[in-house]
Amino acid sequence: MRRNGTTTKGTTRWRCKDPNCGVSTTRNRTDSTNAHYFQAFHSYATCTATLSQLATQHHTSRWTLDRRFAPFWLIDVPNPGDPHRVYDQIFIDGTYTAAGCLLIAASRDHVIAWHWAKRENAHAYIQLLKKIAEPLCVVLDGGQGALAAIKACWPNALIQRCLVHAQRVIRRYTTSRPRTTAGKAIYALALKLTRITTLDQAREWTLNLHNFGQVYKDFLNEKTRLPKHRRTLNKQWEWTHARVRKAYNSLLHLVRKKWLFTYLQPPAHAIEPDRWVATTNSLEGGINAQIKRIADAHRGRTGERQRRMLEWYLQAKTQLPDDPLEIARQCNFGQDQLAKVLDLVPEDHNNADQETGRPAFYDNAIPTEYQHSIGIRKGPLK
Repeated sequence: MRRNGTTTKGTTRWRCKDPNCGVSTTRNRTDSTNAHYFQAFHSYATCTATLSQLATQHHTSRWTLDRRFAPFWLIDVPNPGDPHRVYDQIFIDGTYTAAGCLLIAASRDHVIAWHWAKRENAHAYIQLLKKIAEPLCVVLDGGQGALAAIKACWPNALIQRCLVHAQRVIRRYTTSRPRTTAGKAIYALALKLTRITTLDQAREWTLNLHNFGQVYKDFLNEKTRLPKHRRTLNKQWEWTHARVRKAYNSLLHLVRKKWLFTYLQPPAHAIEPDRWVATTNSLEGGINAQIKRIADAHRGRTGERQRRMLEWYLQAKTQLPDDPLEIARQCNFGQDQLAKVLDLVPEDHNNADQETGRPAFYDNAIPTEYQHSIGIRKGPLK
């Protein structure tokens, strides 16, 4: 065929050279079209721009873009993890969205792996951690099930409790304006946690916590008799200052477990001991915050589609992300997932077989004669 001008849209027209044929047609580059719209889809999925704003940039309508994006939602986003690389520190945390609970494991610079679950529990965290090699240290915020999963998957890993979350626990018990002297003292002690940078400061802080327990021992152990309507056979007394006592026991538990100052004593074989930190701020401020923004900007999307959008964002935050366009090409831009499944039931599936006793797949009418079965009830209701 040879070139034969263009159509009204500017598309090149081709005509057969055979004078007896003379067929004229145009050639459509579906791969270029899909690549163009997929790049727009990826931009939409990883930022907070609305579909209307994106449609204005591409000089089309939002309904056209929505129709073009339909197969792209079916493309699987790779989430392989890294089962061989050993990290110095790994930060794990869970964040809740309309699509479910998203558990993320990340280093200080990039995302390592993620896992979707209904809630934060040990089973969900195990599914996340088994994709990754055991690190030297794990920084966590004290979420439910995380500690049990670490013991099951990474028994030799050191644990560092996020100091910011440890402060928040104390604030929840004492409030930011405690009224008692003991409450003010334990809250002031908690505020100093994030300012500790040396082992000497850590030892001094631990000594101050010990002194607090000695000075306010009688105060913390005070009990009050319950009123009559609250008394039970096994409980007739309660702690008078229960909230201050819980705050003190929270810090004391972390000190005894040696989970507060792990970042100040990295092992000798650590690769970057100077970069060890004591908070999950790099994960919560760098990854989770943007995830919340994207989920809020596209809150009208259903759960499954919102998951896909957040997965594309996480894939872009991995250390060496694959080209999204190549991932889409390998999946044929979602067309393979749209392929129809052949009917596996034979055409004669409704025929009964008297020799083998096989019944019909479905009935064509209600039987008029009595049959000894419980399928259709006979007789008056009692």
